[in-house]
Amino acid sequence: MFRKMRTFSKICLNKLKKLKYRKEPWMVEIVKCQAEIAAFDPYPYYLRKYRSVESYTWLHIPKWMCEDSEKHKIERCLDIGFAYGTLSLFSKKVFGCQNYCIDCVDKYLNQALVQKYGFVFSRNNIELDPFPWEVTFDVIIFTEVLEHFNFSCVPTLRKIRTLLAEDGRLYLSTPDASQWGKITKYYSSLDEMPKPQKGLPIIDDHVYQFDKEELFGVLEASGFTVDRFDYSPGVAYRHFNLALKIK
Repeated sequence: MFRKMRTFSKICLNKLKKLKYRKEPWMVEIVKCQAEIAAFDPYPYYLRKYRSVESYTWLHIPKWMCEDSEKHKIERCLDIGFAYGTLSLFSKKVFGCQNYCIDCVDKYLNQALVQKYGFVFSRNNIELDPFPWEVTFDVIIFTEVLEHFNFSCVPTLRKIRTLLAEDGRLYLSTPDASQWGKITKYYSSLDEMPKPQKGLPIIDDHVYQFDKEELFGVLEASGFTVDRFDYSPGVAYRHFNLALKIK
């Protein structure tokens, strides 16, 4: 009972935090994007739950994207883990860029949205499959994906780094294990995770959640440096928000 009360209190606090941003131009645009996606009759979970909570996980990232675009021209954007496409649509509206999108599955993909805005989509497992296009990107969106990785993340993060333009930015969000807790039913430490290899069963779940020291360690080992960092409130527990650049 007390845990439920604490969770409810955190949800109320998070709503207040989000409300203070409600008149910011970038948040107004996010809300418009969500409304447009909802109008395209998306996968039912988006309307039932996801639309109302998704921005709690990456609350700072659209603001950073707008601020960084004042210093760097945005021509191409890649969304790894496209899902419903809120941040891809946001980048299209704000930057007028060409959008490329990949995901392991396409059941959340809304073809009407993709066709209207000319999104280039490929079903692709970034951990295991060759990357489908020979281009680099000014912006890479990588939100709520890292915790789903089935394998040691450094090889794939190094692969992603090669896709980023020299002055580009990678925007990452992922749960903070110091609040969410560690997931031990699959791996008790990062060292136990195998290198990417085909033939092993794929787990569709949060496989490993990082604490701050672990996260910053793998980013450093992958050739990234942290340009911006903050915590997004999440629904009940906070998420890391980072803007990364090539080291």
